[in-house]
Amino acid sequence: MKHRNLLTAVVLLFSLHAAFLPPRSAWAIREIAYRCTVFAADAPIGEVRVFQRDGAVVLQTLLQTVLMRRVVAEIRKKEEANWPSDRPGSESSQRYVAALERVQRVLWQQRARSTRGPNPPQRLAIEFVQGTREAWVGLGTFELQGNPTAFNLSALRVLERLDLDRRYIGENIRLILADACHLDQAAIDRLLRSLSTGQPTAQPQPE
Repeated sequence: MKHRNLLTAVVLLFSLHAAFLPPRSAWAIREIAYRCTVFAADAPIGEVRVFQRDGAVVLQTLLQTVLMRRVVAEIRKKEEANWPSDRPGSESSQRYVAALERVQRVLWQQRARSTRGPNPPQRLAIEFVQGTREAWVGLGTFELQGNPTAFNLSALRVLERLDLDRRYIGENIRLILADACHLDQAAIDRLLRSLSTGQPTAQPQPE
């Protein structure tokens, strides 16, 4: 009972916190420079997008699955492998994973409270943002319009924002593009350079 009351309190706290965060326009997209599909066991569960917003490079991951807890556990494994405790940036990685797990639990609790019968998929949005003066991760959820597999966003809601080490943000953007989109480092360099200079480039091709 105590655990249930605590989890309910956390849900309410997140709802209040989200209400005072910047409006949806803070997550708006003008033009997507690159996108790729995210797979789990050969099934599409989301999309990775790269674009520029307010002068910052943004890597946005949208995930939609009934197995979100398992997906978040896989992200934890990758973070621990990429950012061991003796590597600079590991503290930022640990904070990111902890926040990711908190948000996933909140989304699960909200779904359990609002649905009966078959469980719909959870929707998790992750943004790695690297600007000239700041670097941060945004975690939240989203709504879609039209075909749910097309990932045409109608709304995004921020649940947590973490200001993290710039080197960690920059390197993780590269790691995610390499892992999820199967891009080599030369293609990633061209993509990120085109965003920083504002010059269009050909679509990077997976390895």
